[in-house]
Amino acid sequence: MSTLNATIPANEARSNLYQILNEVGEEWRQFTITHRGKPRAVIISPEEFASWQETLEIASNKQLVKSIKKGLRSKKTYSQREADKIIGW
Repeated sequence: MSTLNATIPANEARSNLYQILNEVGEEWRQFTITHRGKPRAVIISPEEFASWQETLEIASNKQLVKSIKKGLRSKKTYSQREADKIIGW
């Protein structure tokens, strides 16, 4: 298994589960698992999953998205402390 995102059938995933888990954890690989030819699940590392959750949390916060867009337009920069204070973290 060599590409960063591999698509494999469920029976192959079952046979190679430990190898898949090692590759996901050590090489930042993703595996799309199919059943009867259709994608049914994706296996990713816990770190990548946490990153996706954070992205979804940010995207669902309209105030934060508005603030990010405004900041991108203004081209002004802030320290991490200033940014946290502005968004209320």
